[in-house]
Amino acid sequence: MSRYANLSRQELIARLSALEGISSSSSEPSTADVPPVAGPSVSHAAAAATAGPSTLTTTAPGVTTGDSTPSSAVDESLTGLNKSQRRANKRDEKPFHFPSHPTRHIALLVAYHGWPYSGLALQPPTSPDAPIVQTVESELIAALEKTRLIEVGKGWEGCGYSRCGRTDRGVSGEGQVVNLWVRSARRPGDGGSDLGGGGWKEAREPSPPKPAAPDEGQIEDESSTGKTVEAKSKSTTVEYPYPKLLNSVLPHSIRILAWSPLSRPFDSRFSCSHRHYRYAFHLRPTPTSPPLDLALMRDAAARLIGEFDHRNFCKLDGSKQIENHRRTVLEAYFEESEEIQGMMVFNLIGTAFLWHQVRHIIAILFLIGSKLEKPELVSDLLDVEKFPSKPNYMMGHPLPLTLHHCGYPDEAGLDWRFGGYDGPYSSLAEEDKETLYPVAMGGREGFERTLDSSKQQAELRAWQIGGSMKKMNQVLGPSRAEKIGGCLWPVGGGEFQMTGKYRPVETRTRGETPDEVNRKWREIKERRGAAAASAAAAAAGAPVATDMVSARDE
Repeated sequence: MSRYANLSRQELIARLSALEGISSSSSEPSTADVPPVAGPSVSHAAAAATAGPSTLTTTAPGVTTGDSTPSSAVDESLTGLNKSQRRANKRDEKPFHFPSHPTRHIALLVAYHGWPYSGLALQPPTSPDAPIVQTVESELIAALEKTRLIEVGKGWEGCGYSRCGRTDRGVSGEGQVVNLWVRSARRPGDGGSDLGGGGWKEAREPSPPKPAAPDEGQIEDESSTGKTVEAKSKSTTVEYPYPKLLNSVLPHSIRILAWSPLSRPFDSRFSCSHRHYRYAFHLRPTPTSPPLDLALMRDAAARLIGEFDHRNFCKLDGSKQIENHRRTVLEAYFEESEEIQGMMVFNLIGTAFLWHQVRHIIAILFLIGSKLEKPELVSDLLDVEKFPSKPNYMMGHPLPLTLHHCGYPDEAGLDWRFGGYDGPYSSLAEEDKETLYPVAMGGREGFERTLDSSKQQAELRAWQIGGSMKKMNQVLGPSRAEKIGGCLWPVGGGEFQMTGKYRPVETRTRGETPDEVNRKWREIKERRGAAAASAAAAAAGAPVATDMVSARDE
């Protein structure tokens, strides 16, 4: 009876109820009734009541040799808890210790909607009492911590995180690439692919005693989801299915499309060879306005190709102290949208981009397509002798802008997959890919169905909104072209500007040059530093160096 001494009242009631259920239904089959292979016939209830701790030799799941009883079956019948509840209890009893797990370097392919968030990058709260700023990375790091793939509280520095490109508030991404170190299920000598090359690390601290091994054909997933990853082939060693784990806890506006093992030195930002942005727009800014002149826009876009100083196609930031604004545009072209009739997509591919560069470029192209400016304006703005600083004009709306693709050379070693297969995949023969597909891409079809469902819902909403316009035309007749006393041009995202008299860009007020912006920022920083030093000296009772402050103000 000593084994029941430490049980609570509820646990005792559960165990007694289980014992009574077994004895009263001996004629009915039970999940706990697993006959022994040999030895005298002993009821499991009697065995549970009389037998003490013993060592069992298991030959198959739920079957034991000799006159012993399957401990797992008896435990299930006595506790009254299902498997997930028992696993949850074990997790509660034993806190998770991240340093006792190995880690590995991986890349993630991330897609996200920009409009619900204040940009991509993780941002500190505006004040100690302020809530967390909702960004894509704030959701991503929360998901990584919840699934215990990174150590809680260590931030991006603790996992070596890096991103390819930073997108601003409202800008979306469908091909963002990030790399980081995450928890790994692999172990040396587990029969899987080689763990050498610097992409896998042993645990920093010894592992605690391991719990009972999971069923054959399954790999225990120690994440907070409490699920298991089915091993489709006994000869295939698999890793955690990182996209599946993260997508189960991420909001639907952020999706992990794929992951890649990394065995070579890789940085998603500095290893990138080019970035591809796409900007969608309708040829007609409004239902009654004339369409944009696509030929003029193509002429202007072609003038962007090459290496030029793009100071007049970006927003200057003195805090970055950028002195070189030369950037290389590899391609700039337009294509019709495959999904939506009447919509065009502007593609801009370059090695690197400045702050708001794409949105400034599309704004000038809209002016040219509206026949308010000539294509030569692009060449003029790229001439820093003619335009040493940027004229004032509104940049394009962020909603239609998407980071479409991040390009890397073959030597970067990216090898995308969705499932937990850990080994070379893209370089395999098609026959081998077909064999490994259930492990390498397991769960992809179901995930794709959820994406398509969201796409269909968005299309149905657009169809319903369009139906209102069609009904109005049926009842009131077709609309006529508006008589505007000035001019109209789009700014993207379904928005436009109207003015009585258009003022050419060349005649508008110009901002400061990059050198002036950088110099003013340095001066402000120095004044703030001197003021902080003076305040600290005054608080400490030391004399204030007022002469130094006034000299800097001059």
